Amino acid sequence: MAFPEHIAAVLEQYAVRSDTKAALHDLYVSLGGVVLECFADLAEKITVPAMLTPEDTLGIVPMAIERYLRRNHPLWANDQPTPGFWFPRDLGGRASGMAVPAGVLGGDQRSELTSLLETTVRRIVGESQPIGEGLLIVGRNAHFGGRPETISFDVVARDLDDAIAVGLAAGRQHTIPGSVGETSGSIDMRFGVALLWEVQPNVLKPAGARNRAISGFYRRHRNWHITTLTAGLLWLRQREITTFILRGEALVPTHQVNPEQPIGAEIVRHHNRTVSRVARSLSIDLAAPNETEVETLLATEVMNTALRAHVESGPAHEFLWRVRWHAP
Repeated sequence: MAFPEHIAAVLEQYAVRSDTKAALHDLYVSLGGVVLECFADLAEKITVPAMLTPEDTLGIVPMAIERYLRRNHPLWANDQPTPGFWFPRDLGGRASGMAVPAGVLGGDQRSELTSLLETTVRRIVGESQPIGEGLLIVGRNAHFGGRPETISFDVVARDLDDAIAVGLAAGRQHTIPGSVGETSGSIDMRFGVALLWEVQPNVLKPAGARNRAISGFYRRHRNWHITTLTAGLLWLRQREITTFILRGEALVPTHQVNPEQPIGAEIVRHHNRTVSRVARSLSIDLAAPNETEVETLLATEVMNTALRAHVESGPAHEFLWRVRWHAP
């Protein structure tokens, strides 16, 4: 996919290097037009644009995060949906997904969902533990990497400056900037099926000089994993969506892309412990999928290629749980 013609003409006019244009284009596909705004600001500071290198584009994502939050955070606070931060790659930077406010944790703007969410999370973590106050944002087709038909659940800081600090912190911003961590999955509305395949931090836990600027905020949101997973399950239940959850044992074959950054045994245990804690509080059975459910799952597009291969070749219960709700 190419840049819009007028952008391509400007880059050609200023003799921007081909490898720099390639790096810029990859960002454009992922983030849309804001990338070109940020690049223009960078280029203004350089006398000869032809000297811009791919490394110069590394500052674009932080610039884009701050602009995104300044534009959209006030709208979320007024319960208005906005474009997502990450764009579906198959749309080539032309259109984004959605970031949809679903209520507030803490304060007076609770929705039916966030009221239930707050009660449930408090029951899980206890009275002395923080649950994190902020804006519950549901992302649709707004996950890093641009995979289609994704859903994600974030609690973004209520204060804009806090949200920006979190968005600029060291880590991997996978969903909506401004949240410490998220729960994500895929949904196929044709079949009414969803798979939650990730409970993922967006920022690294503060340690020493790393992320010191958000250490106080992080402590208030350290139960993000419980909060976002609970939010995802409650949201799917409200819509009567048949739901599956990836088992921790499946994280390595389906998520590990860099052998130098392995998914260790502790991550697997933590994932399973989080799912189990939330399931108990919500009166959920984590069951083995039956044959009919596996057939339905395989008819959808909610699994990535690696997970699909494992489910097709081996017992699905080794990789997935089927969520079965019971009355409390």
